[in-house]
Amino acid sequence: MKHQINIIGFGLAGATLAWQFHFKNIPFKIYDSGSNHCTRTAAGLVNPIVFKRLTKSWNIDLLLPEAFDFYTRIENTLKTKLISGKKILYPFTTKEDENNWSVKMGDDRFRNYLNHTNSAELNNIHAPNGVGLVNTFGNIDTNLFLDLSRQYFLSNGIEFFTEELRHENAAANADQKYIFCEGVAVTENPFFNYLPMKPAHGETLIIQTDGLELINILSKNLFLLPLGNNKYKVGATYNWELKKPILTEEGKNDLTERLKHLLQCNFEIISHQAGIRPAVADRRPLLGVHPEKKNLFIFNGLGTKGVLLAPYYAKHFADFLAEDKTLDAEVNITRFAKRYRKSLLDKKAL
Repeated sequence: MKHQINIIGFGLAGATLAWQFHFKNIPFKIYDSGSNHCTRTAAGLVNPIVFKRLTKSWNIDLLLPEAFDFYTRIENTLKTKLISGKKILYPFTTKEDENNWSVKMGDDRFRNYLNHTNSAELNNIHAPNGVGLVNTFGNIDTNLFLDLSRQYFLSNGIEFFTEELRHENAAANADQKYIFCEGVAVTENPFFNYLPMKPAHGETLIIQTDGLELINILSKNLFLLPLGNNKYKVGATYNWELKKPILTEEGKNDLTERLKHLLQCNFEIISHQAGIRPAVADRRPLLGVHPEKKNLFIFNGLGTKGVLLAPYYAKHFADFLAEDKTLDAEVNITRFAKRYRKSLLDKKAL
């Protein structure tokens, strides 16, 4: 590479991209202000199925094996366990749920992902019509991933800067490349704020109960992720109005009520968290180079399925930057060229 690479942000997007550059022996620096809340709050679930419509997640046949290989490689490098290996259980509350699941199981496109199970884990879970099982590798410990990745890079001489980087200074320094992995903060980035971000505020709980025997992840209008010692992470809410990762009574009460409909045992709330997901209006990641400032790039918009999306598209982006490969049109920010031109006209009109 002719230019020094600078990664702005060290949440899931920035950390995954850093690893892909590291694997390619491309030198880089990292700016990490420590303001990321989304990755720290996330459950790190890897779910290949969209339960609402009972369809396969977008590009899952490409994304899932790439994600598994990536996190396995990170585990081997860091000599730690990040992959839970859990399956996902989906309780059938109606006969229609069970019938729809059986139909999908007979479809070859779903054969590797869906199954039935007579799980003994469903003690005190409302599942009057049985339970379906989703084949996946569970979830990633995102906090551990960030913490150990940072330690690894520091021990290998990678520079970390904790101060905020001024966007204007980056644009003026044409000798260096800057990749903005800022999450929802991109809405305040003057060079990429024309992109149609649709940040989604989300809240999670940590509960404790001795009434559950879950080993795998449960998903039915919320998720229940076993943490050990009778503790479970519960989530999540969606709010498109709140712009800061604040805790709300509304979010807490929403999750509590949903839990009461699903569980047939008592539980105690011991923790409450909030974050802002960097979602995009068309639900596709944002990758590419600024239309005019050719030293400014973006790798963002991973949204709710970030743990699944990040490995494949970080590699895709690294190939684009290092080997001049073409970005997929579905994720390339050139799809919003009209919005950029409109933003320029709006600025001139002021």
